[in-house]
Amino acid sequence: MNLARPTALALLLVFVLVPTVSAHAATAIVKSGDGWQLQVDGKPYVAKGVTFSGGRSADYERDCARLAELGVNTLRTWGTGTETRVLLDAAHKHGLKVLVGLWLRQGRPGAESDDSFDYLHDSKGMKKQFADTLAQVRAFKDHPAVLAWGLGNEVLLNSPDDASKEAYARFLEQVVREVKKLDPGHPVISVDAWTLGVPWWMKFTPSLDAYGINVYGGGIHVLPGELQKAGVTKPWLITEFGAQGEWDAPKDANGIPHEPDDSQKYDAIVDGWNKALAPHVQQGRCLGLFVFNYSASLDHTGLWLGMLSGTSTRPAWHAVREAYSGQKPATALPAITRVSVGEVKREKSGTFAQVQVETKDAEGTPLDVSFAYNFRGAATRHERDEVVRLQATPGPTPGAWLVRMPAVKGPIKLYALGKDRAGNLAAATTSVALPSVP
Repeated sequence: MNLARPTALALLLVFVLVPTVSAHAATAIVKSGDGWQLQVDGKPYVAKGVTFSGGRSADYERDCARLAELGVNTLRTWGTGTETRVLLDAAHKHGLKVLVGLWLRQGRPGAESDDSFDYLHDSKGMKKQFADTLAQVRAFKDHPAVLAWGLGNEVLLNSPDDASKEAYARFLEQVVREVKKLDPGHPVISVDAWTLGVPWWMKFTPSLDAYGINVYGGGIHVLPGELQKAGVTKPWLITEFGAQGEWDAPKDANGIPHEPDDSQKYDAIVDGWNKALAPHVQQGRCLGLFVFNYSASLDHTGLWLGMLSGTSTRPAWHAVREAYSGQKPATALPAITRVSVGEVKREKSGTFAQVQVETKDAEGTPLDVSFAYNFRGAATRHERDEVVRLQATPGPTPGAWLVRMPAVKGPIKLYALGKDRAGNLAAATTSVALPSVP
């Protein structure tokens, strides 16, 4: 299992009181007044985190050093693999903790993966998952970088019916109990989208120490009240967070979800931490936040929600630093203030679109502008997330470009990308309805 999340959407974590008996950086969630407090070796700890897909394991030490400089103190993964120990070692060297994900299979193809598992009838498969999970706990439980265990991710969201949800929640309870017997020194949580997991956890998985919740956009401001309405008394963490996601976004005239602009993405993270969560951290209800996502991939999810794009930094990078350390960018970040598509012409040599781009840079120097596209009508998960570079030629006037369109039929999402000399990447999107390919 690779550390990377199969494809991103929304998450929730929750922790319960556990004893601290391990000699290796034991973690506990203890009652504190009317709320809870996460502690590491008896000292208060608030998770200021990011989800971590990373790149090559050879770069993990550099990755952890950079994240620590932003004020990040915790990483979250979705699963374990051959690279897990390398990441744990790098995290520990740079003073970071890791919420170690223990992947449990999805009940149907959906937002998280294209997997499908039957929790109602596949007893052999559940036995294997049970054994594999405990083997991973044994392998890593004594590592000083381990903060807690995160069992499953959005399995309830991706379960086909109530009977399957109950079966999974009952199975999860068995796993949680055994993990806590094997490792009483670290809390155990599970993660799901919004509040979808809460009623099933409360009824069938009472041994969880805390709840992990994935939420995006303005939902973070509403979530605490919804958890209170649901009767949640355990502490919780936001295990994935970022700007409004594609699944919630309104669609444009071509049926393409409207992506928030870079400034909206930045503000979502800073306001989410400072305004939505800060009071609940102080009251001992929320134990921390994980911003989605640290990865260097150039793809649809990465451009929408990621902190990096290749070697370039995106607005989320700087927003994480301001949220966790209070440090704003030294100069205003570059921006693409407008991208519009004019005439689209099919010629013998291909299809071309006239595109107008307006950019803004604090230094007053031109941005390195390029173009790419994403085809949302693609068949496979990889194709739907793929972002492909496009050839473009500067036009006769400032900001004018002639962009060669791809040989696909139907609407595409068009990206205008602008990179400044400091390596910051601005992005703006629109859509283009392409004519049929002869």
